[in-house]
Amino acid sequence: MKFATLLYIKNTRGEYLLIERVKNPNKGYLSPPGGKLKIEDAESAAKCAVREAFEECLIKSKPEDWKLLGIITEKEYPNIGNIMIFCFEYQKKIKKLPPVSNEGKFKFIGKNYIKYAKIPATDKLYIWNFVLRRKSFFSIYIDCTEKKIRCRIEQ
Repeated sequence: MKFATLLYIKNTRGEYLLIERVKNPNKGYLSPPGGKLKIEDAESAAKCAVREAFEECLIKSKPEDWKLLGIITEKEYPNIGNIMIFCFEYQKKIKKLPPVSNEGKFKFIGKNYIKYAKIPATDKLYIWNFVLRRKSFFSIYIDCTEKKIRCRIEQ
């Protein structure tokens, strides 16, 4: 199993920062920034959020700048396999787009346009619903092995 973070960062207008990925997984799709934990270094999820925010977005932060929104476990996600994702929200607002990175090009998307954007299926069907409508911490399990993707809420 792999472990990763997804970083939900907003600008001062409340729009979300997404990256049009140039690499797999999700090449050609819009996704929040983030990345894999360095398991060999015993990196915590919060430290991974700090590192990935700087590496991808040039955002200097510390673990306490990030709030854990939820955890997603995906079984057999395409091009990855089994993965557990820690979803973090940046507690500060940014003013401008980060420069293009080796991961892709950034853009801001308003929450009302998320459902129309080119976003991976599991993100659009499940994850964004929890992020946008959350009332508390969430934990979900997504089974990607069948033709009809199934989601189970674990709250």
